[in-house]
Amino acid sequence: MASTVAEFLTWKSETSVGIEAIDHEHRELAQAINELQVAMRKEDQQGLTGPLLRKVAELTRSHFSSEEGLMTANKYPGVGLHLFKHQYLMEQVDALLARVNRGGFKLTEYSLTFLHDWFNTHIQKEDLQFAVWLNDVGKR
Repeated sequence: MASTVAEFLTWKSETSVGIEAIDHEHRELAQAINELQVAMRKEDQQGLTGPLLRKVAELTRSHFSSEEGLMTANKYPGVGLHLFKHQYLMEQVDALLARVNRGGFKLTEYSLTFLHDWFNTHIQKEDLQFAVWLNDVGKR
């Protein structure tokens, strides 16, 4: 990976939630968001950002589905609120994607900051809270 990629969204051991399957999906998402950030900075970004944003949306949807399956299977008490937050975040990603798909819309620093902050905040708050609970009750 180029240094500009690593500078935008870096995977660190502190980012791990301690559940390998979830960590793997988080790393994939981080890489996809980094690729999107690099593409956004290219002169002809329109042809690059659409497919990459679709990739981010697909990975996000798949990841949320995985997490929700784990939460439901293990009767996580915070599942309702977590699912609500997933739905809200997915709506935001889908709205960005819809604007890009309509054409003429270029991703901005604001769009990337939203993805960056969403990724870090959601993992370090909601996902970590679930992982701690799951590890505490010994279910995996």
